[in-house]
Amino acid sequence: MILTAQGFPSDTHTRVVAELNPHQLTESISEATLTVRWFAGETSEAPPEFSFHYADETGQDFGWHHEPNPHVEEWGHYQEREMAGSEYSYESRTFSSMNPSRVVWEVLALLDSKT
Repeated sequence: MILTAQGFPSDTHTRVVAELNPHQLTESISEATLTVRWFAGETSEAPPEFSFHYADETGQDFGWHHEPNPHVEEWGHYQEREMAGSEYSYESRTFSSMNPSRVVWEVLALLDSKT
């Protein structure tokens, strides 16, 4: 599913942008990206903050986030923009784990069912 991945900034890699294989997603796109951000928190007791955000040239723009957002009560949420330039819609989302590798697999399965 992932063709390339590059971390930004180069010294800390707090953001990774992955180029996705569009042929595994759908036949109607030629390029797509998944941008991942993960912050462990200030202390070991602090919940992690993360986002997995998909975008492609057709204007699809959606993602799964675990971070404070005034549009939802809990940290976990899914957000989607119906068309380029429109406002995001939000819905609460609970993740099965806060373990980074488990969240990656969960989001990749959600992405596969969404595209």
